[in-house]
Amino acid sequence: MSTGEALARAAQATQVEIPQEARDKARELGWEEGLIELALAKGHSLQVIWQALRAGVDGQRAKEFLQGGQSAIPRDLSWMNVPTEWGIRARPKDPAMGLTIADLMIGTYGDVPDVWTNRSEIARGSYPNPIVEDMGYTIFEKALVWADCCIPLYEEAIRDRWVSATDLNWNSLEPLPHDIERAVCQFLTEQSERAYFTGALWSGWLPEISYGFLELKLFLSTIIYDLARHSEAFRKRALANGGGLGLQAPTDFSRVAKEARSFPELAAILFVQDSMLYTLFSHGDEFAQNELERDLYRFVARDRKRMLDYHIERMKHMLFKLPERRDEQNLYFNKAESRMGKEWMDPTVSEPLAILLGGGVQNIEEGRRKLNDLRKLQIDNYLADLQKATFVRRHLNGRLEQAAQV
Repeated sequence: MSTGEALARAAQATQVEIPQEARDKARELGWEEGLIELALAKGHSLQVIWQALRAGVDGQRAKEFLQGGQSAIPRDLSWMNVPTEWGIRARPKDPAMGLTIADLMIGTYGDVPDVWTNRSEIARGSYPNPIVEDMGYTIFEKALVWADCCIPLYEEAIRDRWVSATDLNWNSLEPLPHDIERAVCQFLTEQSERAYFTGALWSGWLPEISYGFLELKLFLSTIIYDLARHSEAFRKRALANGGGLGLQAPTDFSRVAKEARSFPELAAILFVQDSMLYTLFSHGDEFAQNELERDLYRFVARDRKRMLDYHIERMKHMLFKLPERRDEQNLYFNKAESRMGKEWMDPTVSEPLAILLGGGVQNIEEGRRKLNDLRKLQIDNYLADLQKATFVRRHLNGRLEQAAQV
């Protein structure tokens, strides 16, 4: 087979689009036609080929290299002269906190643009390569995802991390009445499933967000980790005291969150859930049956508060930057409230809490009254959280109102 045939076959096998700029540079250096395609067919990336072109590798040396000769790329120290902002010294502003990511927000490295246009995984502030691959990001608009609080919240999340295996006193558990243990296990079956699913949901959206919003991505990673820990801790409690997992929880709310077509829709739907769950767990003392559960709910409430703080600040930022999308949020809230109300009315969700609040099956009616008060508080706090985000929800979904008998 002739060299021309080999080159033609290599070109046919290679489906990479070669920029005209690279072809022009190769022609200028005396590269034969098809030599770039041959290099690609042999497994070299466009980035490596461009490095050779920038280094001035002539056609003869490139051909020898591809035919098994010596390396065609000479020593190249051009990377030492890139025009980045050199001489920056990041220093801790608070010695007690150490060097935080907030301390790195200096010079051009701290400039988070309103729209991040680079589709690669370039680190914000580094000098771009001329040829890089598109990494598939779809979210480039800062207003859709950003909240300034994500920077300090990240530090809080890694500082406040807890370990369910050792930070909860599992040896302190004592047997509970059968109906109480059943109720605890059913409630925690629901919460374990919910936490796991929500963490998986956030994980699916994280790769969509441009690398330019690094600090936000770091914070969302802590949310995913927190939710995994919640799922694990709830499951442990259900299995640690002579009970076990209960009936699968309803999935109406999870489904509407899964069906979200955009990040603002997802965030609005989860705003409803995270506000409601923060209120629930911050009142965990009312239905906790022992010290371990009180500690568990307190840890979870602290984690949930960070999630809620992000929701509030993100929405506030988005509505300020994109006021034309304000009415759209009502559609998402209405959808989420409807599914939340439906789940609240499900006996699998309501009866275990009523039993725990009342102190047993025999006191379930008293427990229902207490649960109704708690549901009203959840809604009041949810509406207050929306107001903090500069959003007024004038009419709740009727199904949610019915579920709380507001």
